Amino acid sequence: MAFHFQPFSRKQRQALYWWHPGSGVDHCRMMLADGAIRSGKTVAMILSFLRWSQSAFEDQDFILAGVTTGALTRNVLSPMFQMLEALGIPYEHRRSAGLVRVGGNRYHLFGADKDNAQDKLQGMTAAGAFADEVALFPRSFVDQMIGRCSVAGSRIFLNCNPNGAFHYIKTDFIDRAEEIGLFRLHFTMEDNLTLSPEIRESYARAFQGVFYRQYILGEWVSAEGAVYPMWDDAENTYEETDPGMYRGMRRCCAIDYGTTNPCVFLDARDDGRIFLIAREYYWDSAASRRQKTDAEYAEDLEAFLGGDRDALIIVDPSAASFKAELRNRGFRIQDAVNQVREGISTTATLIGNRQVKAERNHCPCLLREIQSYVWDDRARLRGEERPLKERDHAMDALRYLCHTKTTRFRRMAGGRDPDV
Repeated sequence: MAFHFQPFSRKQRQALYWWHPGSGVDHCRMMLADGAIRSGKTVAMILSFLRWSQSAFEDQDFILAGVTTGALTRNVLSPMFQMLEALGIPYEHRRSAGLVRVGGNRYHLFGADKDNAQDKLQGMTAAGAFADEVALFPRSFVDQMIGRCSVAGSRIFLNCNPNGAFHYIKTDFIDRAEEIGLFRLHFTMEDNLTLSPEIRESYARAFQGVFYRQYILGEWVSAEGAVYPMWDDAENTYEETDPGMYRGMRRCCAIDYGTTNPCVFLDARDDGRIFLIAREYYWDSAASRRQKTDAEYAEDLEAFLGGDRDALIIVDPSAASFKAELRNRGFRIQDAVNQVREGISTTATLIGNRQVKAERNHCPCLLREIQSYVWDDRARLRGEERPLKERDHAMDALRYLCHTKTTRFRRMAGGRDPDV
């Protein structure tokens, strides 16, 4: 796919030329572009990094880092290669070696998702670095990456969406920008001239609560209090008046598997727009003083679904032995997409759009948990955003359902999936 350069906004031009002599901020060694999603910061940063590294150095090593190597390929390498092709600049991508060559320079590829990821940087001497979505990196990787850039004239390019108010990127980089030689550019969706007002509005509808403030408004704010404050018992529940009301809907069952912890099944019906949670199964081995085996849980699931083998079973991917038991019994299995923060964001959007509803008489544990599901205050003060791990098993199953089965179309438009 060819890359088509579009007119750049004023903010994007600042990102492109910040390192040029006479820009007014060329004395800064680091540059951070943060702000709203889809605000055009990544494209401008990639092009800026390429132009700077190619014009300033020859036969040098550089760091290109993403949260994972897959995310780096998707978010950075793919558009970078398209830009190079559009500009007529040859390059070589050695996938097995994790290396890209452009001219005489070598760009080494890293994923920063593991706690020991910084070990991969040990011993390296780099002339510069580009870190995509740096707020999702372990602090140890960022410190090591900056320390590796020891060639005279080296620069560091960072971009991210905002996180919590106590995140280290906010407290140790943005708040100390002048002290550490950081040029910060804050982006909004208006800085991306390719987005129409309609598209911007559809993205705004795709987030609720703290995620709206972070991803749409671009604010560094912490999640506090209830995880799902938009839940409304009147709007997010329903009463089953006739079992035939589910006719024609797809059926799936989301499972949070537990042995010492509770095990939860959620029987969900999907009409392409709304998830109806018709019933729940909740086995608490601690309260019952008896753990169940995989075979017993599988038998319970058969009874719970009335022998229905057409229902799609969505299970925590780590529950390997239980998944094997279910497959042996002929169930259709899909691994849940187990991304906690992103999954909570998806679930919050669907709840706020009234696209998740629970049967008010058949889901007592889910309805009880959703009222007590709160953010972890101690984690927040450490710069982390995560829910308190108490009474959250039905919440995990609900997140698996929503995040695994929600398309981008349903989330952004609040409408029906086009294939239904």
